Amino acid sequence: MTDPFSRFGGALSDTLFEIPTFSAEEAAALAEAVLADKAHWTDRGWFWTLGASAYIDPPDSYYANTLKGNSILASTYADALMRVFEVIGETSKLSVAPLSTPENEMPPAGLPGFHIIADRTNGRSGMFHVDLPYQRVFWPGPFIQPFSFTTLIQTPTGGTGLWHWDDMDMEEGRRIIKETTNDSRTSVNILEEGRSFTPYEVGITYFHSGRVPHAIPNMGDIAPGEHRITIQGHGAYLPEDDVLAVYF
Repeated sequence: MTDPFSRFGGALSDTLFEIPTFSAEEAAALAEAVLADKAHWTDRGWFWTLGASAYIDPPDSYYANTLKGNSILASTYADALMRVFEVIGETSKLSVAPLSTPENEMPPAGLPGFHIIADRTNGRSGMFHVDLPYQRVFWPGPFIQPFSFTTLIQTPTGGTGLWHWDDMDMEEGRRIIKETTNDSRTSVNILEEGRSFTPYEVGITYFHSGRVPHAIPNMGDIAPGEHRITIQGHGAYLPEDDVLAVYF
């Protein structure tokens, strides 16, 4: 069996792969649609999502939320999501498809959706974390090589990107997470030692393993009316089907 990520230029290290996806004009039109769809956003405290989210929603409500979220995403954003699937597929030389559940015993997993961040996040960063949402969804069979991806659709004037701690392995990151509170892993308290920054560009999909500890950075105050809007998703390789299955 070929490791699918060898097709990205080597075993998936913890590098971010940058994949051009949308033009500036396409991204602007997509952002406008998301902003017009605010009635369907879910309030997550300091940000919003459009669509269900396995890493946020309690497992007992996630699959109920996917029914409504998937309907909205499929009816309004199908072309945009298919574009993201296509560029990941073209880069990996693999088929990409939404994650289905075992023999339709459960509702489908949530389609990749959107994060929306505005000025109420001022003064804080995202939480220091590693990506483990694959532990919270049902799989139709064995899977390997879980991954995450982000496509930047709109950015505040001050820019955005990703903080990441490349010299810290996943287990060390999980130890720190276990020993600290959520608030201590955000804003001014977030670890500075060993921290790197990758700036994001509008229209680019950033694909990575999720194993390296990372966080949405505090880039300074977001002005009223400005937003950080991203398509967000996770996935893994299903060797029996030779497909990358994606969800959020």
